[in-house]
Amino acid sequence: MYLIKRLLAILAITIALVALFYFSRNIMVWINSAEPIDARTSQETRSNVQWLSSQKPLQFTFSNQRTHSLRILSNAVFDQSVVLDQPVNYAIKYVLYDQEGDVILDKVYHHASKLVTNSQEQQVKQIIENKQSLNVASGQSFYLPIKDYPNAASLDLTLIPEQTNLQGVVVRVHAKTPEQSIDPLNSWLKRPLERRRRATDYLTMGENTLTDGEIRNAMAFWWQKIAPQGIPDIDFKSDILYESLPYNVVTYDFSEQQHDLGSYFTKPGLCASIRLEETDSLIFKTDKQGLLPSLIWYDKLQFSPPLPVNFSAIDEANSYQTEPLNPGLVTICSEDNLLTQWRTLSGNAILTSYSGSYLANSQSSVSFDIESQSHLNIEVRALETSQLNVTLFDESNEQIESYSVTLKGQASEFDRLIAENTQRQDVGMLVTYYLRSPKNARRVEVKADKDVYVRLKSRFADFNYQRTLTHGLVTESTTNFHDIAAWYEQRANNHYELTLMGHFSNIRTFTPPAELDPQVTYYQSRELFDQLPISNVALTLSPNKYYLPKQPAQVFNYGIYNKNNYTPYINSEDNSLIYRLKGNSAKEANMADLSVSQLQQIQDSSRSMYQNWYGNRPWVKQRLYQLNKKTPLTLRFDKYQRPISLVFKVAKSNNKAPVELSVKQRAKYKSGLTSEYSIKKQKYQLYPSELINAFLIHPKNSRLNSYPSVTHLVSSDIDTLHSITIESSETIWLSILDEYPAQEQKVRWWNNEN
Repeated sequence: MYLIKRLLAILAITIALVALFYFSRNIMVWINSAEPIDARTSQETRSNVQWLSSQKPLQFTFSNQRTHSLRILSNAVFDQSVVLDQPVNYAIKYVLYDQEGDVILDKVYHHASKLVTNSQEQQVKQIIENKQSLNVASGQSFYLPIKDYPNAASLDLTLIPEQTNLQGVVVRVHAKTPEQSIDPLNSWLKRPLERRRRATDYLTMGENTLTDGEIRNAMAFWWQKIAPQGIPDIDFKSDILYESLPYNVVTYDFSEQQHDLGSYFTKPGLCASIRLEETDSLIFKTDKQGLLPSLIWYDKLQFSPPLPVNFSAIDEANSYQTEPLNPGLVTICSEDNLLTQWRTLSGNAILTSYSGSYLANSQSSVSFDIESQSHLNIEVRALETSQLNVTLFDESNEQIESYSVTLKGQASEFDRLIAENTQRQDVGMLVTYYLRSPKNARRVEVKADKDVYVRLKSRFADFNYQRTLTHGLVTESTTNFHDIAAWYEQRANNHYELTLMGHFSNIRTFTPPAELDPQVTYYQSRELFDQLPISNVALTLSPNKYYLPKQPAQVFNYGIYNKNNYTPYINSEDNSLIYRLKGNSAKEANMADLSVSQLQQIQDSSRSMYQNWYGNRPWVKQRLYQLNKKTPLTLRFDKYQRPISLVFKVAKSNNKAPVELSVKQRAKYKSGLTSEYSIKKQKYQLYPSELINAFLIHPKNSRLNSYPSVTHLVSSDIDTLHSITIESSETIWLSILDEYPAQEQKVRWWNNEN
């Protein structure tokens, strides 16, 4: 008996040690394999996931009595060959069965998934499998409305890999089930913040502001995770997805075969474009062998005419590289449907712009809340001739003002609508209207009788506008000056309802070439002797835009001196010679006062010479006035004086530091919808320009640094212009030109034709 007791005790101790060893080993495996490489955050969560198979379906069962819909959330796992921002395509085949095992629904849903960088705030971090951290893509999801299939009882999921660099796909399935709540709003506030955050992420469109309807929806339903059937060790102690809240679901989903979202789609009548800020070459790849795009380069300042872009094949399949291109715009067109992927030779990413727009038609309108004394920027797009109605309401929801305008439907040649299946669709050309809303306006409603895409931006009436102007590329600002946009996009009050109806869409926008304005206008230089007594004379390179007709050169127009053709017109005023000597000396002479030996001496000692009597003469002699720093200069206008615009030309002689120029306007404005809008207060930070060469005609110091010109339009929304006040952060040389449709009869040499 004693021996039996000893044996039982030894057996019990052995079993306990084995169990302790087993659990300790599992704990160590979990610790070693499930610890994230990146630092954990308070918002990080951990989810068990299941790997999808392309051979055997993963099956989930659910209660069709309580399940309103299913959400299938997936994450792609990449191998090391995937680069950032390059989508990898895969598909999930889903089959719904009834209780008898008969097929109710059999379809395929496609995904385009991108790798997530560690720099993103809302990121899926990593999957840990067998102590190895794997590259994880952004989350993708789609929904199955089970209420539309009341007999559905189970779901099968099968992976369809569409690219070789897809290592696998992990999936989670959640069922939307009802919850009983007597008082949704109060119960919502009593819920833990963590659960409220998760409910918001799952049940809403991910916006910051929740409506009462969204809260009721979050309280009335909850998402229950469904476990797959027939899989052992369902807790998945070693396969864990680490992610941060809110769940990073990027909408690359589509319901049929897609276009690559990272590619530029072109076809006859629909082109794309790329803006180059510095000299570089472009590299592109096509999806069709033998079909190539047509590329045209446009000068940013329109000094040079458009030029076709040459390119040649490189080693990569269906890939090509362009010749070096100067800053400007490159348009991409094709004679057939074509997808192209683009990057620069220097490695800069070429990004595209999107604008979210709401669809207004006879079935739905778009409503926005607005602040008091705010001005509105209403962007609309229509493919058909439509009637647009804009109505303002006060705080009591009483109508204040109403406006109606007819839109002429016209398709855009560059912008395109990104459909849910990623197919590009035609969209109307952008038309913009502006409205200065009254003080008591609190809401604006936009209606249309046919499909019109609407986007609303707003600004306060006295809000400042700041912008950096440069002819080059400013990599990093050395000052505390930051650009402030003029307009800020607004979210519709009924955003959630419009989204559920499919009336919120992304429109990909491209910059079209600048329009040609062949209308010849004339610039008259302002005489500022009374306000700015210190002045000087400069010679500035100021070429005309390439498409403008050639105008007869005036006496203040100069060209490079040609010693082989130096005979001026003896009986004319066109006999002036300007030359720069070594050092910083620049002088002017009359040819009639120079002997042959004196002219020869000037030629031998000059760095450059300019004359005003023949040939191409893009240099302009103009008078500059000294504006002291932080000293306002006010330009006043009477009711008969209304220029098209004012051009402020800025230069500085002491250094190349940036200049801040503020422009304030005082005027009486028109009411109602207008096609143009004037900003009262503007501030510009100007960087020196290498394109605008200039120097002072000064015997001791001719150094002069030119800055980009600031053009202040006198827009059509101005009823009466009273004054414009400018102020500079530095002491500068300044020339102000008024633009008029007709030429002034009095010719003055300091007038500038540009």
